[in-house]
Amino acid sequence: MNLKDLEYVKAVAHFKHFRKAADACYVSQPTLSGQIKKLEHELGVTLFDRSTKHVTLTTQGERLLTQIKVILEQTQILKELAATSSAPLQGKVRIGIIPTIAPYLLPTLLTSMKEAFAQSQFAFVEMQTATLLNALDNGELDIAILADVPELKLYHTVNLYKEDFLVAMSEQNTLAQRDKIALDELRSCSLLMLSDGHCFKDQAQQFCFAAGVDVSNEYLGNSLETLLALVAMDDGVTFVPKLACVERAGISYLPIFPPQQRSIVLASRKHYPHLAGVDKLALWLSEHPSLGQQLVKALR
Repeated sequence: MNLKDLEYVKAVAHFKHFRKAADACYVSQPTLSGQIKKLEHELGVTLFDRSTKHVTLTTQGERLLTQIKVILEQTQILKELAATSSAPLQGKVRIGIIPTIAPYLLPTLLTSMKEAFAQSQFAFVEMQTATLLNALDNGELDIAILADVPELKLYHTVNLYKEDFLVAMSEQNTLAQRDKIALDELRSCSLLMLSDGHCFKDQAQQFCFAAGVDVSNEYLGNSLETLLALVAMDDGVTFVPKLACVERAGISYLPIFPPQQRSIVLASRKHYPHLAGVDKLALWLSEHPSLGQQLVKALR
């Protein structure tokens, strides 16, 4: 038995196909199939049901796959600890970031972030919260930047900043001349929301329901920018995180009374070997002048 054999089993379980698994592992299909057969003989079990079009795990295979994933994950942690114990966040660092933060945070910070952490090669991926957390669990991501949600109790988190929700509405709307707006005043408006899967939607809906404000089902967007385009046409109003309140033609941003906020955090697995580096990155982000300036200028 060796670690490569376990990686082959994990790949076949993922792709449900021997050839695709072999391609992903950069080996020939006969090599992969032969090694798995050898492992099955050594363990005295049949891991895969090969009688159907799509290869599936047997009951014993499913039980053993759980432990195989643990072994491979712990092995990767051991390698990372040995390779970078004296240099946190050295090498490639994969960061997931939710769509309601990425377009507004990265352009401001990316260049100076790369300069401050010259030994790190940051790779960013936009993902919705559920997908992002799953990628963290699977080791596909090292760090996540997202809004705080209850599920994060299972992860190592560091606070970055808090930001207010604002209401974006067309300058043609009679309410747009107000200095601020109460939630219950939005009952007469068509309130546009992001589609399911965005934690921003879940958070906004919570305080809407508390105020008795209904959400429009006419359009559920996957992009905040798309919703704002509709707002500019006076086709509804929407909530916007303060960092995203950049100047846009035809749109006014109104503070909400009472204020509603979300917390933005940096998260990683609790057993991630570079937690000191995660904390250092979080401190750098939270103290970066341009981030603070953006949050202050959002209402100006």
